[in-house]
Amino acid sequence: MGGRWPATLTVLMGTISVVLTTTIVNVAVPGIMADFDMDQLHAQWLSTGFLAAMTATMLASARVVERLGQQRTFRIALWLFVVASLLAAASWNTPVMIAARILQGAVAGIIQPLALVVIFQVFPDDERGRALGLYGMGVVLAPAVGPAVGGWLVDVFSWRAVYLAALPFCAVGLWGARRTLGNHRAETVLPFDWWGIGLLAAGLALLLGGLAELGLAHAWIPPGWLIAGGLVLLAGFLILQRRRASPLVNLGVFRQPAFALAFVLALVYGAGLFGSTYLLPLLVQGVQGLSATMTGLVLMPAGLALAMVFPVSGRLSDHWPAHRLIIAGLVLVALAFFALATTGPATGFVVLAAFILLGRIGLGLILPALNLDALRGLPDGLMHQGSGVINFARQLGGAFGVNLFALLLDWRVRQHLHAGGESSLALHNLYQPGAADPAGLQALTRGFAETFMVLGSCFVLAVIPAVAMGVRHARVRANSSGL
Repeated sequence: MGGRWPATLTVLMGTISVVLTTTIVNVAVPGIMADFDMDQLHAQWLSTGFLAAMTATMLASARVVERLGQQRTFRIALWLFVVASLLAAASWNTPVMIAARILQGAVAGIIQPLALVVIFQVFPDDERGRALGLYGMGVVLAPAVGPAVGGWLVDVFSWRAVYLAALPFCAVGLWGARRTLGNHRAETVLPFDWWGIGLLAAGLALLLGGLAELGLAHAWIPPGWLIAGGLVLLAGFLILQRRRASPLVNLGVFRQPAFALAFVLALVYGAGLFGSTYLLPLLVQGVQGLSATMTGLVLMPAGLALAMVFPVSGRLSDHWPAHRLIIAGLVLVALAFFALATTGPATGFVVLAAFILLGRIGLGLILPALNLDALRGLPDGLMHQGSGVINFARQLGGAFGVNLFALLLDWRVRQHLHAGGESSLALHNLYQPGAADPAGLQALTRGFAETFMVLGSCFVLAVIPAVAMGVRHARVRANSSGL
């Protein structure tokens, strides 16, 4: 192996590639919709497909590395990511682009857990903090700066260029992998749960697809059938995990009530984070009429603030009750979403940036405290599984959040168009900067207002499990002290 820091930088390049691609595409969605005559319900699959695929393959990452070794897994995954990125950039229709995004997400689910494993292996315990600090900074800064870079690429070149932005990082990662990463395989290889991965992936695809079909006037397959099929497959996945000796998800973690509550909060967190990340560029370009470049710039302060809040929140979690930080974060996020619900065409750049910034500060307060509170009560043998399940919940919440809030937005905009007189523009063209006519602009404004009100309400309701977590921890401390 070619050194600790070179190995860290190598895996960081791969992680930046996949994290950057998670968010940078969102500013290009209005342009993609216009070029492909794509409605908003199909456009959301650019994000939902990515997140759902990443959610499924993330659970299989450790098993893949056991068989192929770190270097081979990393290189194969990055090459597949390059192919998927080129395919997305060259897409000639909607199905091809969605397929490319699903492939990108599937590869991202393999790469992200691998990076953390490499850092823990190459650094001793007293040096991991610095390595994780560098890794964390890169992971957080990539989505913070990504929308601004993506907006500039869209305005100067076209939306196709955003799919190529990660390729330089892929090239550095591929170059460094041969020189820095080992390829030792595990001596004991656990059986690969093909049935589990298959049931999970198929169940998510059917359930998310059925929900998306609810918004279509003429669906090929009745949405109820798809949703029912998805629920049956996911139920089969859970039954299978209970019977496996080495399950992808150890359901024993849910015997701890505090962890089950944290799982619910992680779902809400993911839905709010990824759902708003998808909706905000549509709001800023469709209602406020800002260009793609300006959209990226209005999002950038919030991303940078999130990067700065994470370490502060982590230190606060060591000294303050974690549930209080979670509740404070939930309230800030709810207030930010309620504030965004009041915005309209006349809302200025600075006000928009401030509302988005407030929400990201709240999200930054929540995550370290949530991870800490989720894992605190687990026995050592379940600690690794618990960490994986919480990450899984966050990604799963993101996939459903994008899907459901995109569906809600589309439904409400259509209802307001019908109530106020049809717009002269096709619905997918309403999201173009400055394109909406008065009827369309009014419908968009009301649709976004109602969608953000629902988002904010979800975070208000999430205060209930956060308070319950605090109550349970207080009881445990009282019992342990003999009170």
